[in-house]
Amino acid sequence: MPFRSCRALASLLCATSLLHGQSPATNAAEAPAPQPQTWWAYRPLQQPSVPTAGAGWAKNPIDHFVFARLTEVGLQPAPAADPRTLARRLHYDLTGLPPEPALVEAFAADPSEAAYTALVEQLLASPHYGEHQARHWLDLVRYAETDGYERDRQKPFVWRYRDWVVDACNEDLPYGEFVRRQLAGDEREHPTVADQIATGFYRLGVWDDEPTDALQTRYDDLDSIADTTARVVCGVSLGCARCHDHKKDPLPQRDYYAFLAFFENLTPYDLRAHDLPQDGAAVAHERALREFTEQRAALRTRLCERLAAAPASPDPAAARGPGVLAHFDCELPSPHELVAEGGAAKGTTVGQVVACEGVHGQALRCDGDDAVLLPRLVAESFSVAFWVRSTHRGAGAPNETAWYTGSGLVDGEMPGVVADWGIAWHDAGRIVAGTGAPDVFVASAPGHHDGQWHHVLFTRDQASGQFALYVDGSLAGSATGGKRRLVAPAQLAVGRLLGGGGGFRGDLDELTFYDRALGAAEAAVLAQNAPGGLGALAQLRAAGGELAAACEQDALALAALRRPELATIPVLAVREAGARGPQGYVRLRGNVHSRGAAVAPGFPAMLGGGEPVVVPPRHGRSSGRRTALAAWLTDPAHLTTWRVVANRLWQWHFGRGLVRSSNDFGRLGDLPTHPELLDWLAGEVLARGQSLKAMHRLIVASATYRMASGPQPDALALDPQNDRFWRFDRRRLASEEVRDSILWAAGLLNLQRGGESVFPPLPAAVLATASRPEDAWGSSPEAQWYRRSLYVHQKRSLQEPLLAAFDQADTDASCPVRFATVQATQALTLWNGEFAQAAAARLALRLRGETDSLRAALARGLELTTQRPARADDVERLLKLAARLQGEFGRDEAAALQRCCLVLLSGNEFLFLD
Repeated sequence: MPFRSCRALASLLCATSLLHGQSPATNAAEAPAPQPQTWWAYRPLQQPSVPTAGAGWAKNPIDHFVFARLTEVGLQPAPAADPRTLARRLHYDLTGLPPEPALVEAFAADPSEAAYTALVEQLLASPHYGEHQARHWLDLVRYAETDGYERDRQKPFVWRYRDWVVDACNEDLPYGEFVRRQLAGDEREHPTVADQIATGFYRLGVWDDEPTDALQTRYDDLDSIADTTARVVCGVSLGCARCHDHKKDPLPQRDYYAFLAFFENLTPYDLRAHDLPQDGAAVAHERALREFTEQRAALRTRLCERLAAAPASPDPAAARGPGVLAHFDCELPSPHELVAEGGAAKGTTVGQVVACEGVHGQALRCDGDDAVLLPRLVAESFSVAFWVRSTHRGAGAPNETAWYTGSGLVDGEMPGVVADWGIAWHDAGRIVAGTGAPDVFVASAPGHHDGQWHHVLFTRDQASGQFALYVDGSLAGSATGGKRRLVAPAQLAVGRLLGGGGGFRGDLDELTFYDRALGAAEAAVLAQNAPGGLGALAQLRAAGGELAAACEQDALALAALRRPELATIPVLAVREAGARGPQGYVRLRGNVHSRGAAVAPGFPAMLGGGEPVVVPPRHGRSSGRRTALAAWLTDPAHLTTWRVVANRLWQWHFGRGLVRSSNDFGRLGDLPTHPELLDWLAGEVLARGQSLKAMHRLIVASATYRMASGPQPDALALDPQNDRFWRFDRRRLASEEVRDSILWAAGLLNLQRGGESVFPPLPAAVLATASRPEDAWGSSPEAQWYRRSLYVHQKRSLQEPLLAAFDQADTDASCPVRFATVQATQALTLWNGEFAQAAAARLALRLRGETDSLRAALARGLELTTQRPARADDVERLLKLAARLQGEFGRDEAAALQRCCLVLLSGNEFLFLD
């Protein structure tokens, strides 16, 4: 380096150090930790005055700040980029997609300020804007769709959170509200489904499904939440204070645990989604339920009156009707046995089955690890009837309605697809039943975990294989299974799955087995507890006449009634353990089992401190702590929040922030290169209504953003890192942009928005790296393979090869800045990868279909991949390559064109953005 350049560089470093209150020799990492309000990031935000430098070049205040820093060392800004470069830059920065060549040429023909502004507005209004901007946020909050670790299970419905972020970006939700919804959307007075989906933020982290220390794992999860929140929203490396006071920032360990206390009332993630009422569905459901209840009550009254007209039988057992094999009244004469009426069968209790008040007399109470084992009483045509009551959810998920994934009620399930059957309590109060060989199931609506008694009847007809499930006398579902005798189980389990586990928590009463398949009218009579029961119905049927017909009609009308279902949507959202949060404690040296001083939720003193005002929401389901935290973090007077988001916006356009360490504004991070500009931009975020679209408009309108990326030797010598922004930094496309651009060029890109993630095929060699290759990846229809990369399933342990090669974000922790490597793996993936080979073949087909000669096809390929007119020398070089492929390697013209397309998709003009 020439001497004058060294001296200039030293002057630059000295000026930067003095600007931040340091002597030139002081290293930020070695300096003593400052007190609050002395470090630049912890000072109150004030709007600096705009410099006057740069008149004639500047297009808005951003440029005056940049020009002032350039002139301090005698630098000048680079010339403006050409219109084609700007059009391409805008498209990728705002939507992540390449522009159509025709659009680029139209802008090149009219590069006026009005045309530039119109193009910016068009891109901001595009639905693809939100898809691209969401990717930045998803990197920050460590979005992934699986839990990590060896099994790496899918997080159910987590893609709804991804879609919420996309929608919020497209709707330009003010940044403060964007943060508040994610931190405490469920604590709003009337939270919508979208508000609760936003809190999926809390369920994104790595999760251990078989921890050796459950409490340690819980606090690891809480630490991930707290540290991610602090880093992403306010640029503080909070997690450094988990075990001891922060080594550089004035952040004591006590402040860490006070911050953590805002989240300690969260229920642990349990691999489940929750069914939430759709917006407006609760009111409609209440109205329909009232009508249903009134109609059922009228029918029941009339049915009971008609059944009462039948001659009374002196035998109480006659009310249960013909075909009873065994009736268990659940009175528990002994703590070890359950005996059927008349001694027809006997069961053995397992665990602490106890008695409780039942529908008639006493009932069985199970607490999840209790059961009664009965002999196998049925195998051919049969019915099983009983009453059930619970306030607990069952095992299983809403999308897995096999009875053997739930909590067993009456179960004969055996491993494998065998001749078995069962009835189970499932997820949100569903009742599920089915038979095996083949496995076929039916399920009721959810919501029966309301603490009320519900009647269940399961019937099976061997001759037809048809079975039916009735709940409260109404048909919940019917299906046709196998016709074999269901003899696989030697026993039946009542209160849990037969093989163990899947225990039911609740009460069971009046368990009756029949040797025949009961009908719909009989199901209604049983469920109404009508006088005389099935015996009275049988007598009326035998007698015939108008009364019998009327009774049958009422019973069938009751059976045909459908309890209205609450329209719900399964959502992976956060929940709290109630309105009163737990006491928090300092954990000595970070050991969760070693409690120190008690702490209440509180704000870090270095960021202003203060006592939170915690008001539990009126709905009573949570503590209100997170609402208090969200309000503090998004207060206009917050010391760092607005600086952090302003810095991120700058980074998303220029490749790096004014503070390069965009997740850490503390002493362990980097100093800002333009502190006054950063504070001015932070003030503008607030002044412009916290609109991120308004900030994008502001940044891309600047002359700084519109500079060319070409090198200038003198400037490179003075400022090789471009810290003062004397040019626009060239950047390689991000991994998603690379894949999407390849699909776009090949004419394959499917721009369908939202919905479940997709599974493009992976090479067998990649799948072989998984612990269970056959279950490692899903499948999707071919059209879905070509969706935008945002919608490709994001699995922590298995990445799509091209996305991995081009530095897709690490999802184990917040990713503020992606690596941008240049390595051989990338070239090999583009030359030899199955995806690139197939895309090149499709691009070749496209070019042949749009042109009439090899020369024209190659020229069109250049236009598509570079978004500029093809240059003659480039076309000639590609023609020479094609000729060599045909002459020396024996390829025909089509194969040669495909190889040329591989070259186009690997070129620097395609992969890099100027």
